[in-house]
Amino acid sequence: MLSHRIGITASARRRRLGVHIRERVAALRGRAHLQVTNRRVGGVVVAAASTIVLSAGMLAVAPQAHAATTYQGRVTATLNVRSAPTSAAADVGTLRSGATVNIQCKVFGPSVDGNTRWYKLSTGRWVTARYVANIGPAPRFCGDGREYEGRALSFLNIRSGPNTANATVSSAPQGTLLPLVCKVDSQVIDGNSRWYQLTGDSGGQWVAARYVSNVGSAPPYC
Repeated sequence: MLSHRIGITASARRRRLGVHIRERVAALRGRAHLQVTNRRVGGVVVAAASTIVLSAGMLAVAPQAHAATTYQGRVTATLNVRSAPTSAAADVGTLRSGATVNIQCKVFGPSVDGNTRWYKLSTGRWVTARYVANIGPAPRFCGDGREYEGRALSFLNIRSGPNTANATVSSAPQGTLLPLVCKVDSQVIDGNSRWYQLTGDSGGQWVAARYVSNVGSAPPYC
């Protein structure tokens, strides 16, 4: 569910105008692109957001709750280990082809040769899943099975990964309510290193936590 509320307080006679926008996307997998339009209500220009594109097969739901489990994979090519789930993050190590790795969970992120999944290793570091063959079951998605909520504090770019070098895949106007899954430490934005993954899509959807206010409790680390 993607919700957006906009409140406008009018004027001289202390009349309140309220413009409420709520949109539900259920049982669809798609990426929501938000567009801001202006209209005039009682002499006041009101910004309104609407969802204009839903690409089938893209929107995911929050992960199911799971007991702590370690998964395994075998590296299929020389592989850079990153500090966050994006190739734009710092290179913090290398794995050789044939190495066996322990994996905690996975998230969606920037595509690497057509694969948008990133694995969190038992060390807390990240690798693209493109060059890891699962040994046994595939890792679960990161998160604790809950969906959290945040509010955009300003117009916000939604990116394919937790770094401004990653492509902008959508945007959210100020005040948009965002469904959050988990967070990672990545590129520092105005003093804040945390990035939130939204109730993702298969290309990844990430926003800088610097411009998001938590509504209720904050999401856990991925």
